[in-house]
Amino acid sequence: MQEPVVFFDVDTQVDFMRPTGNLYVNGAEEIIPNLKTLIDFARAHRIPVISSADAHPPDDPSFAEWPPHCVVGTPGQLRIPETSFPSSIIIANRRRRFHTPHEWVGQLIVEKQEYDATTNVNFDTILLSLGERRFVVFGVATEYCIRSTALGLRKHRKKVDLVTDAIKEIRPEDGRKAIEEMAAAGVRLVKTSDVCAPGH
Repeated sequence: MQEPVVFFDVDTQVDFMRPTGNLYVNGAEEIIPNLKTLIDFARAHRIPVISSADAHPPDDPSFAEWPPHCVVGTPGQLRIPETSFPSSIIIANRRRRFHTPHEWVGQLIVEKQEYDATTNVNFDTILLSLGERRFVVFGVATEYCIRSTALGLRKHRKKVDLVTDAIKEIRPEDGRKAIEEMAAAGVRLVKTSDVCAPGH
């Protein structure tokens, strides 16, 4: 029997993905074709997609370390078209009653202010609702939000696949170290072609 999966699209927002973005991850546009392949595959096969999104207030304390980015309501906070669904459910990082969907399909956007998407206060409820699934992780940036989210999922005892040709790092050496750390924590390294292979 095929193992149920959920795709986890990390922070593929304009401010990170586009050269004009406020916190552009150098070379991020190179992975967009693979991101599109993954999202198209998810939609065609009715695989649920959780998309994390930085959602910062204008005076976010993290702006002491980073340029202001992904400020709520700005164009830079939006997802790129290749990872956007026509409609999605947005889960803000404030406690709310989470209703389990009748069927887990489509896109759920989980907003966050930390690197780790599992810090959203509703995340445990979402995990419980999803049931046992393997998480297929991709997006940006490898040594920050990808690393933190993948390790956060492993702390929740979830199976995690990292799509290594659909992620991008800020600094190559830091990216390599982060991948090694994730692999040591039990994250399985895969490619887009593995994920989208017939019968996967």
